[in-house]
Amino acid sequence: MTRLRPNTRKWLLFTHVVASIGWIGVELSIVALGAVGLLSDDTAVVRGVQLSAGTLGEIFYLPASLLTLISGIALSLGTKWGLVRYWWVVVKIAITLALTIGGNLAVVPKFAEAADRAARGEAIGGTAVMLVTAMSAGLTLLLIATLLSFFKPGGKISAARARIGSLRNRRTSTSPTAAQPVPPGTRHPSRTVPQRS
Repeated sequence: MTRLRPNTRKWLLFTHVVASIGWIGVELSIVALGAVGLLSDDTAVVRGVQLSAGTLGEIFYLPASLLTLISGIALSLGTKWGLVRYWWVVVKIAITLALTIGGNLAVVPKFAEAADRAARGEAIGGTAVMLVTAMSAGLTLLLIATLLSFFKPGGKISAARARIGSLRNRRTSTSPTAAQPVPPGTRHPSRTVPQRS
């Protein structure tokens, strides 16, 4: 893929940073709401927490996660970093993809369902615990992805492959070659007696 123009790259980077910060903000807000719900004995407070968390998840989680994922892939493909050229890029994209799929298909629908039950005055079960655990895990992974963007550890994937290849070549070159089996009835080359003329 051709390199992005400077202005396009800046706008993409701006979109990626804003979407990522927004996503972290959503996760952090839901964790805080979940903690309030866990610590409170007031039924009205717990229901309010579920309604707020469900609303936050339904409105903001999908656009923030998708924008982060799409802008991140576009930046990888359109810059020197590439999509599968550096370890930190691959790990960051994998984290973002896993959180986008898992969050939107598994976690957020449960929050929305709990919010609907809370709005009807029904029992919401142990969703407050899931609010804290699931979103804490997501928040931790997002912070790891952010650290990868800043520090860029790991180096190039091709360099690691080259190192592995050179190690394999060294092992095969230093290992003694096994003697080839001689079929029965044939003379061994070293035991061949030269014929007299």
